[in-house]
Amino acid sequence: MASTARPAQQQMPQGTGSMFLMLIVMFGMLIAFFNPGVRNTAVSGMNFVLAPSIGFGGSLPVITIMIAELIVVLLGTTLRLLFTDFVEQARIQKIMAALRKEQREAFKSKDQDRIKKLNRHQNKYMMENTQLMNKQMRILPITLIVIFPLFTWLSVFLYALPYPVFTVPWSPRVYFTEQFLVFPTWVYLYAVLGIPFTQIYQRLLRYFMLKRRLGRLSASP
Repeated sequence: MASTARPAQQQMPQGTGSMFLMLIVMFGMLIAFFNPGVRNTAVSGMNFVLAPSIGFGGSLPVITIMIAELIVVLLGTTLRLLFTDFVEQARIQKIMAALRKEQREAFKSKDQDRIKKLNRHQNKYMMENTQLMNKQMRILPITLIVIFPLFTWLSVFLYALPYPVFTVPWSPRVYFTEQFLVFPTWVYLYAVLGIPFTQIYQRLLRYFMLKRRLGRLSASP
C-alpha cells in the first residue's frame, strides 16, 4: 500500500503548484487594489472610458449595470472557454465516472488487487483533471485586472447618482445603495442580471467551439 501511494503523493504538489501560485498572485492584486492610489487611478481610468459610453448621464443605471455585467461575462467566459479543452474534460469525466463505478464493485467484492489498480488509474486521471483546472486558473488574474476596477467604478457611479433607485415587482422604490444583509442592493441586482447572460453566452460559445472542433476532426484524414 505504501509503495503505491507514494508516487501519487509526489505528483500531487506538481499538479497543485501552479494553482497555489495563481492564488498568491490574486491575493497580491487584491492587496494592491486596496491601496487608495492604485484604486483611484484604476477607477479614474475606468470612468474616462465607461462614463461617456455606458453611463448615460446617470439616467439609466439599470442599463449601465447590465452592460457592465455583459462586459465581465464576455471577457471572463470567453477567456475561460478558450483555455478549456471540452473534449478532454468530457473524456476525463467519463473515465472517472466509470472508475468510481468499478471501485464500488471492487470494494463490495473486497478485491484488494483490483482496488489498488483502480486507485492508481484514479490518481492518474485526477492529475490530468487538475492540470485542466490549472489552465483555467491562469486567466483569473487577467479577468481580475478588469473586474476589480469596473466593479469599483460601478459602485462609485451608483453612489454618486442624485436619485439612485430602481423598481422591482414587490417594491416601487429600492435604493441601489441600500444595505441588505452583507452587500448593497445593487450587488444583488448585478449578480441576478449576470446569471442569464452567463448561461446563454457560455452555452452558445461552447456549442460553436465544439462544432468548429468537430468539423476540423471530421475534415482531417
